[in-house]
Amino acid sequence: MDEAFSLEGQLAVVTGGSRGIGFAIAKAFVAAGARVVITARNADQLREAEAALGPNAIGKVCDNADLAEVARTAEEAWRLQPVTILVNNAGVSSFYKRAEFVTVEDWDPAFTINVRGTFFWSTEVARRLFEAGLPGSIINISSVAASHPLERLSVYGATKAAMDQLTRSLALEWADRGVRVNSIAPGWVDTDFTNDLFASRWGDKLRGDVPMGRVAAAEDVTGAALYLASAASGYVTGSVMTIDGGRSLR
Repeated sequence: MDEAFSLEGQLAVVTGGSRGIGFAIAKAFVAAGARVVITARNADQLREAEAALGPNAIGKVCDNADLAEVARTAEEAWRLQPVTILVNNAGVSSFYKRAEFVTVEDWDPAFTINVRGTFFWSTEVARRLFEAGLPGSIINISSVAASHPLERLSVYGATKAAMDQLTRSLALEWADRGVRVNSIAPGWVDTDFTNDLFASRWGDKLRGDVPMGRVAAAEDVTGAALYLASAASGYVTGSVMTIDGGRSLR
């Protein structure tokens, strides 16, 4: 069983890997034997994360909104060795407001980074895997907001619903060439991403909606990511794995 979950000798890319869920996944992958390229927009946070992860981590500045940067970073990672694991974790949800107050300036970055960035990172990696005749695993970090509407998060939920549909479509297209595509859909997770929200007047209500009685830690997501990245899930593609403490049961 240890061998089934081993990532020894593989190279993974984790976008948005300098903090939160992305950092926790990168840490788990390194512990499982992988080399990991982490990307982020903030160079200082990236360097700190790289140092914390140790010599098997390589940090690269990359903005998911810039497709030229995505292509360049994918090529730089591939030059190290073939990228057989991709975690599309980079994403934004910079606002928590009712739909009638959402502006175009709110809408566009969410879809550009969360959906377009995910799609083109996936195709950059998959195309190289096809050319090399190698199998691979792509893991998209989605959200329960994709399937269960949450107040004041309509745009964020729509981006994650789009991500889940991309997961299914790409999984179907690429299954016969050995590239698996799956999603992980966390519920509320205690990260920098949600700090302000949980400190607000809505915090207690959101915590109270979780049947297990607590908000997830980033590490609660890493087991699923390791499973989907490894040979243990070799016959799994097109799946959306929910990790939400029962929140979506309500």
